[in-house]
Amino acid sequence: MRRLLPLVLVLGLVACGGDKNAQTTTIRLQPAPADPGKAAVQAALAAAAAGKTDELWRMLSTRSKHRLGPKLRKFENGAADGLADRFGSLRNAKVIVSERITPEFGIVAVDGRRNGKRAVDAVPLRLEGTSWKLELGSPVKIRPIGPLPGKHEPVVAQIAAAVTGPGGTGTAVMYLDGHTENPKVAGTSSNATMYANFDPALDPGRHTVVVFASDGGEAGATAWDFTAGKAG
Repeated sequence: MRRLLPLVLVLGLVACGGDKNAQTTTIRLQPAPADPGKAAVQAALAAAAAGKTDELWRMLSTRSKHRLGPKLRKFENGAADGLADRFGSLRNAKVIVSERITPEFGIVAVDGRRNGKRAVDAVPLRLEGTSWKLELGSPVKIRPIGPLPGKHEPVVAQIAAAVTGPGGTGTAVMYLDGHTENPKVAGTSSNATMYANFDPALDPGRHTVVVFASDGGEAGATAWDFTAGKAG
């Protein structure tokens, strides 16, 4: 995400008559987070772990509130439980991707443990004013094609995902192990396949995949992991 520098505002207060001994007052504002997107997602994880669904509600984008609410009470009686479980069950989460993709959208992905097993998750973010908000329930859907989540494949020379949406101009980005790839895209604006080929094949071990896609004024993201190489 874009870095925001700390701001120090200095005001010179001069009394009437031009007093040479005029005082200078320094107002030090709290610095903005170095990575506001990362801070937003970490705050959401903390709120979910604490069961604070009202705080989660405030972290949602306006469009997400309409989709998952549109009022707090309906959110608490519906989508809140699933969201709290998804975020709240993630432990020791480490940010592996945090990037502003377009002027309006960004993505943050984390790698941690869920129910004792390694797990990776990704959240698209929408900039509203000066705040990054969680963009959830989007009509843009991303489905892993291969390798499938959690699978162990002897040789992996390609990763792929399917992207569906309402159709329109958009942006798609794929990350492998936190690094941006240059995938090929085939299909239509409402139903496309993203894939990246590797020669040589991927090194043995665990790998993470993160995919972001925007379609018009909507955005979605997903993440998964897999293992390459011979099973031990």
